[in-house]
Amino acid sequence: MASNRSYTIIGAFLLGAIALTAVGILTFGNTGLFKQQRQAVIFFNQSVLGLTNGSRVLFRGVQVGTVRHVQLRLNPKGGARIAVTIEMSGNDVVTQNGEQLPSHLTIQQLVQRGLRAQLVVYSYVTSQLAVNLDFHPNSKPHFVVPQGQLELPEIPAVPSEISQLKDTVAKIPWQKTLNRVNQTMSTMVQLAQDLDKTVNEVGPNLNKTTQSTQQTLKTVQKAVAANNKQLQATLASVKKLSDTANNAISKHDQQIDKLLASARKTSENLGKLSKNLEQLTNPKSGTGQDMQSTLRDLSAAASSLRRFSEKIERDPHTLLYGGSR
Repeated sequence: MASNRSYTIIGAFLLGAIALTAVGILTFGNTGLFKQQRQAVIFFNQSVLGLTNGSRVLFRGVQVGTVRHVQLRLNPKGGARIAVTIEMSGNDVVTQNGEQLPSHLTIQQLVQRGLRAQLVVYSYVTSQLAVNLDFHPNSKPHFVVPQGQLELPEIPAVPSEISQLKDTVAKIPWQKTLNRVNQTMSTMVQLAQDLDKTVNEVGPNLNKTTQSTQQTLKTVQKAVAANNKQLQATLASVKKLSDTANNAISKHDQQIDKLLASARKTSENLGKLSKNLEQLTNPKSGTGQDMQSTLRDLSAAASSLRRFSEKIERDPHTLLYGGSR
């Protein structure tokens, strides 16, 4: 009986140990059974070369999941898309205050808020791609499969930066641009040829012109040197003449001063004489009145002498016998 009881205890202990080990493995073994996992599908209309199962799913550089499955899906009406199934773990996605995401927050709600998927280059060395998630509130969602027809929610895809760059490059009118470049190059070549031809034609004439110019320059230099001597001699003569004129002017300055003093004195005398004549001719002055009285007396005396002379002429004996007879 004791032996059977020991076996029972040992068996129970082993079963307990096995149960604890299983719980530990499930809890800490990264099996996903106790994780909050969300899956979604993304349809890409471009090459996903470099994207494989297990590739990273990022949100602005933070890994929030992995790629679970990459599948080609053909459209019976034509065309094909690459369906990429991703799985996001809730361990690295929490709310802003650090709490776990609420269970009622679905991927459909995140898509309505602008959640979009985009292919990005994760490593340029290995050309490995990754799926990057981000919010594009102004981006209108384009679903490939009508909602409700898929088992998993669909996250709309937006063109990658490389795809956008390809679209931008594809819109460039390369043919027109190349035609313009070719035309420009042809024009430049023609211009270079014309320029080279012109230089070859003008070169000899230019050398002749240069030699003629140098000869003319030498002649001009000689003429200038010769005229320079004559000019210096002329300047010396002009200087001598100027000195002589200055000396003559200096000598006549004294005579001119004397002449001016004499003229000034004569002018003063003429002024005095003018005043005297004015006094004499003024009828209101005493001198004038005396002169007028004298002139009247002289006139009366002249009349008496004329009458006496007439009388003597008529009767010469008047001087001998006096008076009239």
